[in-house]
Amino acid sequence: MTSRLYKIGLASRLYDSDGALIVDPLPEDTQIRENTRRLTRTKTLDGGVVITDSGFSHGDRTFDLAIASTPALWSFLWSLFQNSSWITVTTDEACFLAKMEDLKERNGKITMKILVSEVLTE
Repeated sequence: MTSRLYKIGLASRLYDSDGALIVDPLPEDTQIRENTRRLTRTKTLDGGVVITDSGFSHGDRTFDLAIASTPALWSFLWSLFQNSSWITVTTDEACFLAKMEDLKERNGKITMKILVSEVLTE
């Protein structure tokens, strides 16, 4: 069984003549399957606590994505980072509206942090 079980698509929300990109993430350095609930815990005067649960939101998710670097891939992603305010990220789970917070290239690997705003499909 291969360790690369899924692909991730990245594209600008606005027209981009360079098109879109589908990448094979590096599973050991990629984290797209996590989130936390919107919880608050308040101490009460009687020594107990009150926990308020405001539910779950895709907008609280952060994707940490890593891919093997090539000059062409870096050039495309750098252009996307500089010129696209909003991006569409597609995974095997759903399609998301997001912003790329940071982009780095080191030791033959490109890493990026993507902040999800909302899910576009379910």
